[in-house]
Amino acid sequence: MPKKYNIEVSPVPSRFPPLGKFGIERGENCINCGRCAISCLYGAHNRQEDDPRRMAEPADYLCKGCFRCIQECPRDALTISKTKDYLLLGDSYWTPEMISKNWYQAETGKIPVSGAGYSGPFSGEGFDAMWTDMSEIVRPTRDGIHGREYISTTVDIGRKLPVLTFDANGALASPILPTLSIPLPIIFNALPFERYENIYEALAKAASYLGTFMMVNPDEWFNTAYKAHIVPLLTTVREDLIRTCKMVEFEYGRDVLGQVKEAKKLNPRTILSVRVPCSNQVEEIAEELTVGGVEVIHLHADINGQTFRKSLIKNASQQTFRKSLIKNASQQTFRKSLIKNASQQSFIKDMTLNVHRHLVDLRIRDDVTLIVSGGIAMAEHVAKSIICGADLTALDLPLLIALECRYCKNHNNGQTLGKFDQNASQPCPIELKGVNPQWGAQRIINLIGAWRNQLLEVLGAMGLREVRRLRGEVGRAIFFEDIQKETFDTVFVREGIIG
Repeated sequence: MPKKYNIEVSPVPSRFPPLGKFGIERGENCINCGRCAISCLYGAHNRQEDDPRRMAEPADYLCKGCFRCIQECPRDALTISKTKDYLLLGDSYWTPEMISKNWYQAETGKIPVSGAGYSGPFSGEGFDAMWTDMSEIVRPTRDGIHGREYISTTVDIGRKLPVLTFDANGALASPILPTLSIPLPIIFNALPFERYENIYEALAKAASYLGTFMMVNPDEWFNTAYKAHIVPLLTTVREDLIRTCKMVEFEYGRDVLGQVKEAKKLNPRTILSVRVPCSNQVEEIAEELTVGGVEVIHLHADINGQTFRKSLIKNASQQTFRKSLIKNASQQTFRKSLIKNASQQSFIKDMTLNVHRHLVDLRIRDDVTLIVSGGIAMAEHVAKSIICGADLTALDLPLLIALECRYCKNHNNGQTLGKFDQNASQPCPIELKGVNPQWGAQRIINLIGAWRNQLLEVLGAMGLREVRRLRGEVGRAIFFEDIQKETFDTVFVREGIIG
């Protein structure tokens, strides 16, 4: 039996005090009795190291808002309130809760818990409109996710053979297709901002330890010491990189199929991927690329998991790859329809579902590996993406959050996203330029270790022993849109409102 894959996590302290959701104030009437420290399960209260007779200032960021210390204090000396700086973190998608939970996982390698329980909504947009269904457990684990029944998170990258064929002499007649195996369905996507030498070094160290890959523009950074774990992002054919790296990724463009064929001639063993910006025509593009021999398709959404509006309008002026896209329609009509659809953004979850089902209907799904990225913010999003049909996911912003990034508006390196002020003069509050690569690598390893443990929990609760069986298993999920349709459409039809 092969050795079990395991991620060794090691607590790594933060360089800066993390922002907590709650702020704790200790009043002057505190008598230093220590009952708050005894009652707190999360270590927010402790005595001073140099003078154990007195209580230290509370560690606000550890507070979970359970209010047990408030109840136990005999002098009513403690008050808890929400902090303003915490509420300013991130945006409407990357909520402060998401960021703080990823901070905690990067620091400890542990799965986060909430002392106050979950009091938020049970549905929302994006991945929040999808729940994993544990109600049909067929073979639950007997002794935990790290027990005797090993759960594999290994995934294969490349084209899969549907069947093996042999000649009259019993020799294998099927072609041996190049494939890569990685021990978890997670790779590192190109960074959205803060692309510094030390950050790349941290990512490379983490990818090497985890046995996965990192995508990077080779003109920005490339270290031959980590070439076995680097996926260069190319816009043109680079013979040196194609012959060196196990996998390369081309940007989607008009001549991408020609670039793929040329690269295959240079090195037939290199896995070739195409990075496709998500749009309303992504199903037809995925079909075109799969039929054209592309082994990996990377569905790339924006940082919030939405379609790219500008890319749709830009591509609308170009000649389409398939004549079937504009069959019985003029180029002008086709362009107008694209521009009209550009304002109707879709989420990566729905686009993954559509592409997977489209390729299944054409019976070519196993001819290609599907990577999805954009909006993958929590561990649960990995499992949900695979349920929707992805083979694996590519992380971007969570990697920077692991390094204490607050996703604020202070990025001024000229490589930021549209939400940031390019002319911002304020420096980065946590100074990512000063990150030690070894420190950063361990923080990323801790984050991925915690995410993998949560994936194992999901697989174990479903009775699955390998993550590959989870792909496209929509029957193991509940979608809010389906429930809403089943519940209300029949009512509205009966009342004569619709139909």
